[in-house]
Amino acid sequence: MKKLIALVVATFLAFSSLGTVSAAVPSSTKLSSQQQKLISVGKTQLGVPWKYGTMKPGIGFDCSNFTSWVYNKALGIKFTSSSRSQRYTTSLGTPVKIDKNNKFKNLQVGDLLFFANSSDAGGGAHVGLYAGEKNGKHYVLQEGGGRGKVTYEPMEGTWFASKLVYAKRILK
Repeated sequence: MKKLIALVVATFLAFSSLGTVSAAVPSSTKLSSQQQKLISVGKTQLGVPWKYGTMKPGIGFDCSNFTSWVYNKALGIKFTSSSRSQRYTTSLGTPVKIDKNNKFKNLQVGDLLFFANSSDAGGGAHVGLYAGEKNGKHYVLQEGGGRGKVTYEPMEGTWFASKLVYAKRILK
């Protein structure tokens, strides 16, 4: 009987955690339902391969098609699927100041993050989503970025932290 109860409890615990997705934020930080939904929807595509010019869930995305798809799927917010347009279109979102001493200080979950590379020092060639902070680490949810797939990972000590040059807030 004890084995049966233990099995039932273990099964319940295993299944109760399925589908639970949280942003990388401390438990003391309360996310809005919009922020939670963005990260949850984005994480459904973890591991999906990078494919230039593609927006096909489960099959492939490029970086800007991924951010565009996440916002549209999660919240019905539609915007361009071009990283350059996401970065440089002034009517899309509100600029977020990147502090030189602490790049993550002003970011909020869901902000679009733009990264400098050899084709655009201003950040118009790669974009991801700020996914929050947990245990002192700041996370990005992005497609490609040298990884070849959708990833959710800390930025500290990586290309992402060193090349973050611009951010935009889409959520009010």
